[in-house]
Amino acid sequence: MANNEWGTPSKYLESARVVMDGIDLDPASNDEAQKRVKANKYYTEDTNGLIQDWHGNVWLNPPYGVGLAKPFVEKLISSYQAGNVEQAIVLTNNVTDTAWFNETLGAYASALCFPSPRIQFETPPNTTRSSNSKGQVFSYIGLDPARFLSEFAQFGLITLPVRL
Repeated sequence: MANNEWGTPSKYLESARVVMDGIDLDPASNDEAQKRVKANKYYTEDTNGLIQDWHGNVWLNPPYGVGLAKPFVEKLISSYQAGNVEQAIVLTNNVTDTAWFNETLGAYASALCFPSPRIQFETPPNTTRSSNSKGQVFSYIGLDPARFLSEFAQFGLITLPVRL
């Protein structure tokens, strides 16, 4: 995994598979992560998910470097609006105060989960595990927020956005 990739622990991925009845696509992944994600299809840094078509049920844990998450989330939103993505669960830093979050996930998520305690991400073999100093949020985009709520409530605070 590259420095901007943080592997999601299996328990969250298992819950994502329950909510979405499986994961069709992981567009920001790598071979190591797929041992846990188990998506039907995935894109790596080499195959560049940003230039590929996205379809079905999407799991997205975008790269965490400065400016890297936004284009992946924008691609997800446009694929959802086009009707190509049925539903998605996105894991990002809890940056609900930023413009990019509010213009994308904040505007389209039908449910959010703020996990507590902080997620301890997976690291590749023979690398130093770094402590996670930021909170995260799971954003659900789709038509079954009740199923997301039922499954993800075990991990932390769930909110259903109200847009006026």
